[in-house]
Amino acid sequence: MSKAVRIGEIVDNDAIEIGQLYQKAGHSLVDSVKYQIECGQRLTAKKATTRHGQWLPWLDSNLGVLGFSARTTATRLMKVAKANNASTHHLETSEALQISRQAWGNNTTRGTTGTGENEWYTPTEYIDLAREVLDGIDLDPASSDKAQDRVEAIGYYTLDNDGLAHEWHGRIWLNPPYAQPHIANFVSKLVAERSAGHIAAAIMLTHNYTDTSWFHEAMEEAAAVCFTRGRIAFEDAEGNKAAPTQGQAFFYFGDDVETFTLHFQEIGFVVVPA
Repeated sequence: MSKAVRIGEIVDNDAIEIGQLYQKAGHSLVDSVKYQIECGQRLTAKKATTRHGQWLPWLDSNLGVLGFSARTTATRLMKVAKANNASTHHLETSEALQISRQAWGNNTTRGTTGTGENEWYTPTEYIDLAREVLDGIDLDPASSDKAQDRVEAIGYYTLDNDGLAHEWHGRIWLNPPYAQPHIANFVSKLVAERSAGHIAAAIMLTHNYTDTSWFHEAMEEAAAVCFTRGRIAFEDAEGNKAAPTQGQAFFYFGDDVETFTLHFQEIGFVVVPA
């Protein structure tokens, strides 16, 4: 049983246990979906026992413990649990992917996990900068066969072999899928592998969503961050360019901030987190 934690004036073990499940959703894709469904089931049960008018106040009071950044996350988890209330013990990767897409609305979101026509690639000039700083790329853990035409990593993981399910080692290039919960899962994985000493250095490219919890998690561990001047025009398989609605950020995890700054100040401004 989890130890109670006081949030304001509310102490709620249910919120703690649901939050622990949500943290476990950062594992492999199949495990992630299983824990999300269980989170949704627990949230639904909690709502059913909450007095009229108290559900949203309960959510707001326990967001920190639950691990959510907004009420909408709870709503999505409850919907995915309702739509998938059968046993998930033998869930296949393809089924987990479909459930995740339905839950988080990432059928048309740029990603790097083998999403066919919805897959967008980082322009070569940015990957070349990362390769210069890292002195090579050992692993691209959120990739596809097509992406390796430009990344040229020694090893890489795709949707089929699920980068979240393996240890990462060496010099990492990471352009994660940008939809939730995948981006948060990949950020947490990168931070954990770096903290464990498995990663020599890494560069991660994301949108500059500075209000999100995953962005702050990355900022807390990064040695430096480059905020791009202008927006990166990601490319599809035919070379067509995307038009992102926000700018991007390159996170650097490593010991050579000087080299990272020297190269990436060409495309934006570099900051070193306090």
